[in-house]
Amino acid sequence: MERCPLRMSEFDQKQCYVPKRYILAALSFMGMFNVYAMRVNLSVAMVAMVNSTASYSSNGSHAIVECPNLISRRQAAESENFIGEQYNWDAKTQGYILGAFFYGYIITQLPGGFFSEKFGAKWMFGGGILVTAVLSLLTPIAASWGTAPFIAVRVIEGLGEGVTFPAVNLMISRWSPKLERSRLSTIIFTGAQIGNVVSMPVSGWLSSSDVLGGWPSAFYVFGAIGCIWFLLYAVLVYETPAEHPSISKRELKYFEVDRDDTTQKKAKTPWKSIFTSLPMWAVVVAHFGHNFGFLILLTELPTYLSTILHFNVKDNGLLSALPYIVQAGTAWVASFVADKLRRSNRLSITSIRKICNSIGLFGPAICLIGVTLSGCRPQLILTLFSLAMALNGFVYSGFNVTHVDMSPAFAGTLFGITNAISNLCGILAPMMVGFFTNDGATIANWSNVFYIAAAIYAITGSFYALFASAELQPWAEGEKESSTDISVEDSTVVDSKG
Repeated sequence: MERCPLRMSEFDQKQCYVPKRYILAALSFMGMFNVYAMRVNLSVAMVAMVNSTASYSSNGSHAIVECPNLISRRQAAESENFIGEQYNWDAKTQGYILGAFFYGYIITQLPGGFFSEKFGAKWMFGGGILVTAVLSLLTPIAASWGTAPFIAVRVIEGLGEGVTFPAVNLMISRWSPKLERSRLSTIIFTGAQIGNVVSMPVSGWLSSSDVLGGWPSAFYVFGAIGCIWFLLYAVLVYETPAEHPSISKRELKYFEVDRDDTTQKKAKTPWKSIFTSLPMWAVVVAHFGHNFGFLILLTELPTYLSTILHFNVKDNGLLSALPYIVQAGTAWVASFVADKLRRSNRLSITSIRKICNSIGLFGPAICLIGVTLSGCRPQLILTLFSLAMALNGFVYSGFNVTHVDMSPAFAGTLFGITNAISNLCGILAPMMVGFFTNDGATIANWSNVFYIAAAIYAITGSFYALFASAELQPWAEGEKESSTDISVEDSTVVDSKG
């Protein structure tokens, strides 16, 4: 691919040309940023929304006994005067609220992938984020109406956001050449981590300030950003390279030479073949294991830092974001290495995916065991959490991009299936944490949570290492409308692809 400056046509003067796939990647990155910023701001704002005097008095003795040398942080937190209405939610209620989003999120995963393939991934991705942004703006009002309306809005927000991941995965399959697939996919998906990095400290600062009424501002600010993003995305992004009116002939030819044949063929979704494919189930299992540990840290880390290590809301937001800073950096490095290895042909694509995925799941398991042995040492605990997420960043060049490797044409549907199943963890994880910590936020109770997460990381990582395949699958083309449309030559070409 010739670099800037690039002559667009024989009639144009030389000008700096920005490849359209990079524009797509940048805006998709920002879309994923918005998706997670609007999802996790509740985890931080919850500290300010809950009546800390009421909730802490029931469990406070356990926390004081556990880490007496850190009590000064708790006292500082109690002395903060939060702006905005506060609610008497116990640990179980908080778990239900945090998990409510995922009830809706799971439902629209598979339809999101299916309809993206049928009617277009651009508007499915953009529209899902717009719906989430509007509901984020309405969140403070819903909370003031009561717990049930608040939970209902979170469920509907999940419905809107559920279509985004399958849709963007299909956009990746259409806009990323094979030898750039790990990088572009990782850059886009790590927008979620950067969303965490920004949303957590900013939400913490907003929740402890009097800007726009205190904690409600965390929902107003990110909701507004999501609406502005949608306008840019709607204008600048197109469904496929061929539909883009100003793409260069050179870049378009790059796609035509490098793309998989299967992305261009219209066929029925091979549901039976997908659900009976062992490599597909390896991706499902790996995605589940990743999400279980990831969502525990995403939704519950602020609570852990507050109840065990006694950080106040400002420090809590910043420190909760720290693991995702290192995760994004590691993911980018791993993706470049993965693409380099693929270009060199030193390892098969399946071996590359398995190595990356094993680092991404076994590494965090070891780190969480280390957390259970760290007692009341906040520096060591934060280092282990950060290392866990840094190693977890390898999964973006592991199972996460395997959907596209296995079947570019059905990448949206595949991701919809695995993401729907794996995001059951969004319901299970907060409920499990609430179950273990309802009788006291003790180190022993939290250690049980981390033991379970470590075991699931290890088991699911092993399953992927044994049974995964990143080769183009036999069912990648789907079911043809008529068997007479398939020639021997066509099937030979498809079967020879790797």
